[in-house]
Amino acid sequence: MTFSVWLLVGGSVAYWGLNLLARPVPMPASVLPAGDAQSGPVDLGRLLGVVAVEAPPPELTPSTSLRLLGVVAPKNARAAEAGEGVALIDVDGVARTVRVGAVVDGELHLLRVDTRSASLGRLGQAPSQVLEISPPAAPMTGSLPPAAPSPIVLGGNPQGAMPPQPVAPPAVYGVPLAASAPGEPPQRR
Repeated sequence: MTFSVWLLVGGSVAYWGLNLLARPVPMPASVLPAGDAQSGPVDLGRLLGVVAVEAPPPELTPSTSLRLLGVVAPKNARAAEAGEGVALIDVDGVARTVRVGAVVDGELHLLRVDTRSASLGRLGQAPSQVLEISPPAAPMTGSLPPAAPSPIVLGGNPQGAMPPQPVAPPAVYGVPLAASAPGEPPQRR
């Protein structure tokens, strides 16, 4: 019983000693407490019922720096209609991977992906721009020059070399073996 009382007293002294002697880590100068942050100007017109007049949407001006680099198009028509597919589009010199329905540039969205093309425009409207992958270069045709003979012969007998010399049959446990015909096992003498 006495041991447990002293254990509780020691734990209490350690706890309060650490709380009184420990110093908190100072905050960086760039951090502001949440209450000190000031909000920007607030538009109260919407709260008071003022209706803003919306300007007609500007016409889409296609960016001249869009180039289709590659597509991953679905193979069946149902998946294509469901909006599956991904296109790799170069926008202002930066290649972006864009899913069907995602924003490409400004108000241009990727509407559809086909085998060699991608359609861009506003969501819910007809495509305003179609990007196509440039066709691959024609394959090089022609013939190769005949191969020159190699001065090194690997695994063969070079022309003019001597044929291999016969080798004496090996001895098994000190007993010489008699020569036998090829394909037959060696026989003891």
